[in-house]
Amino acid sequence: MARRTKQEADETREALLDAAEHVFLERGVARASLDEIARFAGCTRGAVHWHFGDKLGLFLALDERLILLQDEMKRRLCSGEEKPPLEHMAHAITTALAELEHDPRRRRLLTIMLQRCEYVAEMTPALQRRREADAAVRATLRDSFKRAEERGELAPEWPPERAALFLHALVGGFLNEWLRGDADFTLSGEVCNAVRGFLRCTAAQAAP
Repeated sequence: MARRTKQEADETREALLDAAEHVFLERGVARASLDEIARFAGCTRGAVHWHFGDKLGLFLALDERLILLQDEMKRRLCSGEEKPPLEHMAHAITTALAELEHDPRRRRLLTIMLQRCEYVAEMTPALQRRREADAAVRATLRDSFKRAEERGELAPEWPPERAALFLHALVGGFLNEWLRGDADFTLSGEVCNAVRGFLRCTAAQAAP
């Protein structure tokens, strides 16, 4: 009986997270109410308080479901480093973008976290997670460009720090436009081509 009770509690928790995902996406985090979320999940408001305490606790639990694009890019960039750096960067980033495009849940969660939420003071943990992920992936990009520089493969007009900044901004800017839902481009198409094009621009020219 105890095992069944725990299973039911886990199922209720997941149902509430699924409901929060739907309601936050439709109404925004600030406008969504716990009553709406509980009704959508077929639960009571008391169940929300039992599992998450309040809306902030529910929001932070939902944030834990999200695999950030920055984290996925960093993971891929840190594997296969024996390949030529610029070539490896192109493959790692475009693969991460294509996988995101074909994952509806990640798109919904990213839309909530980046476009349906105002990061007031109590939401600092979620905002800090993004800032740390941004800093980490930029540092990884910079290190990749440094390896390219050491191998003579990076154009001298592109210092590693500046190249990492521009590439990070390019991916982040396109991602935000795509998440708005009315973009006439795809991550796996034009955005991946833009990433490859930028990396070609940073490559050192072969000697004549």
